[in-house]
Amino acid sequence: MASNYPLTELEKLVSIHDKRRKPITKGKRISGVYPYYGASGIADFIDSYEFDGLYVLLAEDGDNLRTRNTPIAFTASGKFWVNNHAHVLQGQDELDTLYICYALQYANIDSYISGSTRPKITQGDLKKIKISAPDISIRRNIASYIKSFDDKIELNRQTNQTLEQMAQALFKSWFVDFDPVFDNALASGVSVKDFPEALQKKAQQRFEQRQQLESAENDVKQLPEDILNLFPREFEQTDEPSIGINGWIPKGWETSNLKSFGKVVTGKTPPKKIENAFTDKGLPFITPSDVDSDVFALTVARYLSSDGVDSVKNNVIEQGSVCVTCIGSQMGKTVIAPYKSVTNQQLNSIVLEKQSYRNYLFMNLRLRREELFNLGSSGSTMPILNKTSFEGLKTIKPTELVLNEFSHMTEKLIDKILLGSLQNEELSQVRDTLLPKLISGELTIPTTKDCA
Repeated sequence: MASNYPLTELEKLVSIHDKRRKPITKGKRISGVYPYYGASGIADFIDSYEFDGLYVLLAEDGDNLRTRNTPIAFTASGKFWVNNHAHVLQGQDELDTLYICYALQYANIDSYISGSTRPKITQGDLKKIKISAPDISIRRNIASYIKSFDDKIELNRQTNQTLEQMAQALFKSWFVDFDPVFDNALASGVSVKDFPEALQKKAQQRFEQRQQLESAENDVKQLPEDILNLFPREFEQTDEPSIGINGWIPKGWETSNLKSFGKVVTGKTPPKKIENAFTDKGLPFITPSDVDSDVFALTVARYLSSDGVDSVKNNVIEQGSVCVTCIGSQMGKTVIAPYKSVTNQQLNSIVLEKQSYRNYLFMNLRLRREELFNLGSSGSTMPILNKTSFEGLKTIKPTELVLNEFSHMTEKLIDKILLGSLQNEELSQVRDTLLPKLISGELTIPTTKDCA
């Protein structure tokens, strides 16, 4: 990256705190609340900390120094610990520290990397790395400007997390704890001891919750009468002890499997012989690396051309399909496809029979990641959740009226999450376009004096 600003060696711009790093072997770590950082981010959480403040961590070793699959430089703030796989740096103040991090992300560091089998940046080479270094006031202005993008992105992320938690709380109340069913039964005069023995503990808990609500002069039912009437007031036992509460589910609901909600599709990668299968734009091609903690798979690394889509036309999934990773340590992650898409063979997707199933099924699988992982891990060295096991996963299928109401009540929450995620995509693109130009001096940030 050519720079209109002087290129300055890193040792002249930062203080280096590598001597304070202390690696702790996994067996000796005590679980706690403080992040334990490595070359690529947080590796664990432990019971103590060595650093307190804002610092830049630059990967010292690892393949990522060459592949750049994740940022090689990132910030760590608050109280934390760092092992010996990341250099620890600090600028003159917090804004300058942020600028150093941004500049390192675009610095040409290839000539400072040594090691043929395992890439490494020694401390001697670290000091020699040159980054674009305008006057400190300009560095602070750039950091402050870009931070405004990062702050808004983080605010949207936290808002989305809160919205999802609200939807998940409703899901758990209706479909895990069956609160409306217990409420209907208790309101009709059924006593705790009249419930089946397997349900009495939960019935007692719900009875006490209702009493607390009554004493607080709140609406005990919490749900309008017309919604409560959608739920039964009795339970029935199934032959699946892992379903519901010890095998008991609301009367009239079904014990079903995933394929009853729609068509299960395992993804497919276009054949190598199709030279122009991938393109910069086209139909999104979702892989496990595109699936993170977000609700929607918005950020994808590759797209399929029309030729690529034609070669896997039987594996295309519709907008709103629920996708689950099905191989390796990432198995069981669940996401919604925001657009018509194709996935690779490491994801299974449910093309829904009805869109009203989407939110229920997404939250159902989102809460069952450990179960999905265990289902695929059984008897194999490389965990794989095949299509047959996936589509046969047992689950509860409530009545259509309840599913429709749940979809209606959570739709606004999920729609807001999508809007927030889309805004974050736009903000990230603008930020990533502006940042290298600001660091190089191709663009400058007008000051109040400039605008006068």
